Amino acid sequence: MAEWNRKPGFDLSGKRALVVGCANPAGRALALALAEAGADVAVASATTDGEEMLEARRIAKAVTEMGRRSFAQGWDVTLPTNVQVSMKQLGKEFGRPTILVYNADLPFAKPFEKVTDTEFARLQAVNQNGAFYTARSFVREFPEGEGPGRLIFVTSIFAERGVEGLAAYTAVKSGVIGLSTALSQELAARGFTSNCIATGWMDWTPGRGPDEIGANLLMRFIPMRRFGRADELGPLAVLLASEAAGYISGQVFHVDGGVSQHL
Repeated sequence: MAEWNRKPGFDLSGKRALVVGCANPAGRALALALAEAGADVAVASATTDGEEMLEARRIAKAVTEMGRRSFAQGWDVTLPTNVQVSMKQLGKEFGRPTILVYNADLPFAKPFEKVTDTEFARLQAVNQNGAFYTARSFVREFPEGEGPGRLIFVTSIFAERGVEGLAAYTAVKSGVIGLSTALSQELAARGFTSNCIATGWMDWTPGRGPDEIGANLLMRFIPMRRFGRADELGPLAVLLASEAAGYISGQVFHVDGGVSQHL
């Protein structure tokens, strides 16, 4: 990827970032956007799924090909000890990150009364508990004297909008927004910001149907009449990670083609 002329305040050169969660295309797009802006970027899977762990390594390779440092890890974000040990290892081998992007997402749709305890526990473990464990380890291991910290949580507009069949998913994703909001207050005096990027129907959303407008009734709910792309998340993440966004915290930014204003 070609170098771009970074404006003062948006340059991430010398920064270290960590992107957690590679099961969807957003993980790659977010990592490469931060690298393009100048950051060294470590990548971790959110689960021990083989394909996700392979993708973490592929993303790290792509970052190094851009001339940045990178490091790939296989995490299980549902296990707090695993997260803490992995973060410590990252600090030793890559350096402690000052930018965290939590992109772990376990999609789920099922009628409320048919959701099993096991399904809900797994959904909560990956989407909500993992966000808490990762953010906690990030703050615990934060390097002293290295400037402001940035926490960015990739969540969903369905954390704020009720849609049939998504009660369990909405419950846990709304908890991530609550976590981010609380951290924006608790960590503010230490120079941290905490924000959410909420996606709508993206071109990797399960069950979205065909991309053609005439063949997909879902499109009538999306003012832009198309699904979102992963590369449309990167620029916003760069902004939120940069010094230019130093006074932006506790916010939820919708990347959804206007759908949240339409529903």
